Amino acid sequence: MANNVTETNINSELLVSTGSRYINNTVIYYGDENRMTFYTWKREDIPESPNDQFTVITPGTEYRPDLVSRQAYGTVDFWWRIMVANQIWDIWDFKSGITLRLPDAILL
Repeated sequence: MANNVTETNINSELLVSTGSRYINNTVIYYGDENRMTFYTWKREDIPESPNDQFTVITPGTEYRPDLVSRQAYGTVDFWWRIMVANQIWDIWDFKSGITLRLPDAILL
């Protein structure tokens, strides 16, 4: 049996930060309890740019893309963009010694 999904007119910008991957997503009520959530986010490639930066995951940032995001962009909000840009799908694969591409901040 499928769960009930009802789209809302709620602006996602009221619920998430501007760096969130859900910023332009539709807010929905889901299931019999009408829990508020978003449609599933789908990964999209982040194009390379000549302005991209590179860094190496250190022991202090291993498993912590949020810390790399804070160092690179001044906010933890872009951890998911770092993961997608580097095709790292599991946090346990975010290991010390890996060279990361940091997407150009202008494209964020």
